[in-house]
Amino acid sequence: MLTEAQLLAGQISVGIALAGMAVCFFAGVLGGLSGYGAGLLVTLFIAPIVGPKALIPMISVLMLVNNGSRVWFYRHALDLPTVVKVSAVAMPMSWIGAELYVRLDSSVIQTVLGVVLIASVPLRRWIERARIRPGPIAVYGIGATYGFLASLIVGAGMLIVPMLMGIGFAGPALLATDAAIAAVTNLFKSVVFGALDALSVAHFILALVLGFCTIPGTACAAWIVRRTSLRLHTALIEGLILIGGFGMIFGLI
Repeated sequence: MLTEAQLLAGQISVGIALAGMAVCFFAGVLGGLSGYGAGLLVTLFIAPIVGPKALIPMISVLMLVNNGSRVWFYRHALDLPTVVKVSAVAMPMSWIGAELYVRLDSSVIQTVLGVVLIASVPLRRWIERARIRPGPIAVYGIGATYGFLASLIVGAGMLIVPMLMGIGFAGPALLATDAAIAAVTNLFKSVVFGALDALSVAHFILALVLGFCTIPGTACAAWIVRRTSLRLHTALIEGLILIGGFGMIFGLI
């Protein structure tokens, strides 16, 4: 794990830097195609580098850039009223989650992240099979739950995609609206983590650079969306998530 001083001094090997660029590019493609998976994939790479305590604040910045670019590429299909509605309840709850996050011990965070990564695979499949059809109250409830969990764990965004699908979103409209909700929430979280001194300058800069590395991947995804099957992508990402989750629980990552 690299210290903040090492990050500020740019003491990252060329190999790690190139690997980070490749992972972020691939994460941008995955997120741009399906609306989920980008943050989970990047987590597996940066967690061993920065440690669990800095992870969620960094992911907030990185995914702000990633989701912001996805909003741009699918901007013609964006549903702004839904973004406003969900973000209005997600932001205050993300503040509460951030306050709790900074008080948790690093070892607890690492174990929780590992469990969440593993649980995210069957949970995503259950949500997909359940075909949730949320009403207005459920939309606010899911938005609030997402906001709170987004400040504590990676992968909370998987709650938003099935909710949007349940109220009729699909294709570019789904990807744009989901990304906009995530971008607004991550912007708010980044500010809160900064105010709580949980996001250092070094971690902010590294997250920003990695976030920009996802943009070319998002651009590729925007081009190939609707032209490929997501079955292989889902199998690969779930495999990586399970490996990473067990690795974090047993201290291998």
